[in-house]
Amino acid sequence: MAAATSGGSRGALSALLRGGGWAVKRAFGRLADVLTTLRLVATVPLVVLILEERYESAFWLFVFAGATDIADGLAARWLSEPTWFGALLDPVADKLFLGVLFVSLAALLVLPVWLVALVVLRDISIGFGALILRLRLRRFRAEPLLVGKLCTLAQMLCIGFALGVLAGYVSRTPWLDLAVLAALAMTLISGLVYLGMALRLERSAPA
Repeated sequence: MAAATSGGSRGALSALLRGGGWAVKRAFGRLADVLTTLRLVATVPLVVLILEERYESAFWLFVFAGATDIADGLAARWLSEPTWFGALLDPVADKLFLGVLFVSLAALLVLPVWLVALVVLRDISIGFGALILRLRLRRFRAEPLLVGKLCTLAQMLCIGFALGVLAGYVSRTPWLDLAVLAALAMTLISGLVYLGMALRLERSAPA
């Protein structure tokens, strides 16, 4: 009788652990999407803080948002279950987040307008190019390249240094100047790489 009770307890405990493990796995399975959403949502308060000249708060909120970009990549690779929603949301969140901040900082004359125009033009060109290829090639699927990720990192650092200058944490020379040059170089290089890839795919498309 005692043995039966002990076995039943162990069975219940095992079932409870399995259920708990499933719940934890399920929660982590959507962690990347949650982090990406947080970054996208942070765009609005960041712009408000910049417009209200609360630059220190804007800097630290940006650091938090930038950390979610790193964290969601790690979560997607090791913890999460890939979802079509996450695959669509992540690049959109990055483009909106960075684009809005670039425009806001250019309006304050902290970043050069020509750099912002180049960043926006690159993103629009890549977006339209991907749409055209998707319509022409049924099996086409947009995949992030390493050079694209490095470009996002360089642009993030550029915005971070710009906010650091406004907050008084960083000197404009040489740090912001170097960050602008790095963002310029990676924006041009990544744009050319994506253009070359698009042209190769276009040539391989059936007539």
